[in-house]
Amino acid sequence: MAHDRQRSRAPMSLPPALELTDRQRSVLRVVVEDYVLTAVPVGSKSLVDRYRLGVSPATVRSAMADLEALGLLTHPHTSAGRVPSDLGYRLYVESLMREAELDTADRLMIRHQFSQVQLTSNEWLRLAAAVLAASTRSASVVTPARARQARFGHVQLVALADGTRLVVLVLSDGNVLQRRLDRAALERDGGGEPIDQVALDMAAAALNATLGGLAAPQVRRRIGRLPALAAHVAEVVATLLEGADSVVVEDVFTDGIVNVLEQPEFAEGTKLRPVLEILQRSDFLEQLVPMLTRSGGVHVIIGRENSNDAMHEVSLVFAPYGAPDRALGLLGVLGPTRMPYPRAIPTVRYLSTLMNELISSHYGETQ
Repeated sequence: MAHDRQRSRAPMSLPPALELTDRQRSVLRVVVEDYVLTAVPVGSKSLVDRYRLGVSPATVRSAMADLEALGLLTHPHTSAGRVPSDLGYRLYVESLMREAELDTADRLMIRHQFSQVQLTSNEWLRLAAAVLAASTRSASVVTPARARQARFGHVQLVALADGTRLVVLVLSDGNVLQRRLDRAALERDGGGEPIDQVALDMAAAALNATLGGLAAPQVRRRIGRLPALAAHVAEVVATLLEGADSVVVEDVFTDGIVNVLEQPEFAEGTKLRPVLEILQRSDFLEQLVPMLTRSGGVHVIIGRENSNDAMHEVSLVFAPYGAPDRALGLLGVLGPTRMPYPRAIPTVRYLSTLMNELISSHYGETQ
C-alpha cells in the first residue's frame, strides 16, 4: 500500500468560491500557528509584534475581520482575540501548512525500536502507540492488522488429557482461533471409532493440504471432497472464519492520554471521558475503515467533521496500514482541534509507511 504525501479528501469540503488574498492567507496561517502554540486567542498587535509581519496592527485587524466574515476565524465571547474555526483549520491543513517531517535521527531510532520487537506481538502495537504519542504529544490509537477476509493459514488438532479435542486455527494474518470439538459428534462423523491423536494428525494434514489460503465460502465448497473426520473439522473451521470476518476491529491500543489531559481544552477530565469511551468502541473505528481504505494516505477529521457530537472538540489524524489484500489495521492520533498538524500528519504517514514495509516483509518471508 503506497503512502505518499497524500492527505485524503476532507469530510468538510472547502467552499469553491473561497479565494483569499496573499495577506489573508498569511494572517490565517500565523493565527493558526500562534493559537496552536499558545492556546490564547490571538490579537492583531501580538501577531505584528511576534511575527514581524511588516504591516500595521490595523491592517492585520482588517484581514482578521475579513477571515471571520468568511467563517475561517471566530472569537470567544470572553476575549477580543480570534481563534481558528474548524473551517479555518481545514484550509490551513489543505493549503497553508508547512509539514515538519521527522528528521533522519528520529526515523533511524524508530526503525531500531521496531527491529527489537516481534512483529506479530502486542508489544509491537504498544510500541507503535507509544511512538506516535511521544512524537506528536497527542493521544494515539492503533488497531492490529487483520485480514479483510479471514483466510486459512494452517490448523492443529489436539487431543487433551481430559478427553477434549481442540481445533487451533492459525489465520493467514497470524491471528489464532480456538474451538473445542463436540467429542460425540466428532466420533460419529469419524465412523464411531475413538478419535486419538494419530487420527487427528491425519485429519489436520488433509485440511492443511487442501484449505491453505482459502476463505470461509471456499472452505465450505471443499467440505464434500474431504474424508469424514476432516470434513467435520472443516465445518468448524468455516464457522471460525465466518466469525472472524464479522469483526473488523477487535483490540484498541492507546497511549498518551495524559498529553491530551494536559491541554487547557481538557483541563476538566470529564470532557475527555466520552471521547475515550468512543475510541474504545469498535463500532466507531469500524466506521473509519471504509473511508481510510478508499482514500489511502493520511486522513484528517477536524472538530465538527466528526459525526459524533462528543467528538466535536477533537481532531483525528489517521491512516491505514498493512499488506494489500492481506491484513489491514488503523493508526493515528487524537487531540484538540488546536493540534500541531504539521507534526502529526507526517508522523502518522511515516509510521504507516514503516508498518506497511514491516508487514509486507513479514508476509513475503512467510509465503
